[in-house]
Amino acid sequence: MTATEVAPSPTHVLEAKIDLLTEQMALLTAEAELRGQQRQIFDGLSADLSRVSEGAMEMATERLAEAEERGYFAFARAGAGVIDRVVTGFEEEELTQLGDNVVTILETVKDVTQPEMLAFLGHMIDAVKLQQERVDAEPEKAPSLFGLFKTVRDPDVRRGMARALETLRVVSVETGPEADKDPIHSTPQGEK
Repeated sequence: MTATEVAPSPTHVLEAKIDLLTEQMALLTAEAELRGQQRQIFDGLSADLSRVSEGAMEMATERLAEAEERGYFAFARAGAGVIDRVVTGFEEEELTQLGDNVVTILETVKDVTQPEMLAFLGHMIDAVKLQQERVDAEPEKAPSLFGLFKTVRDPDVRRGMARALETLRVVSVETGPEADKDPIHSTPQGEK
């Protein structure tokens, strides 16, 4: 030390150390407060997430119970059984052919499910049921030729036969050697 420099007094050194400790304590206190705030935020988020997750588990349980009650799981089990039967009941080549024709199958199903087709099929089913009831009730003796000719005189029978014959003609045209023609617009055999 030089003569002009004065040695710090022990009180000044002590005051400097106390000031330094006070600053460090202030920093530590600020950091502790910050961590406390972060912990409060985290605890709040954790509590919120806990409530949300409990609500989500309760909601999921309710939805699953509702699905079970409505039969979704039974339907899925039955569907799995159907798939199992398809897998075990068809050869790979048959499944490939089915896959190749699935669009045609779906188009046919779409056509059949149109309201006018469903109504027509409903009438056909009713007629077949009625005829089956009549067959069950009629005597075993076959009708005579005269009885059949008498039936053909009925205009409803003739209309039905004409429709059936026209339907058979259209099927024949679609599948026969002239399949390229439009079956609906081609003329019937007797009307050339």
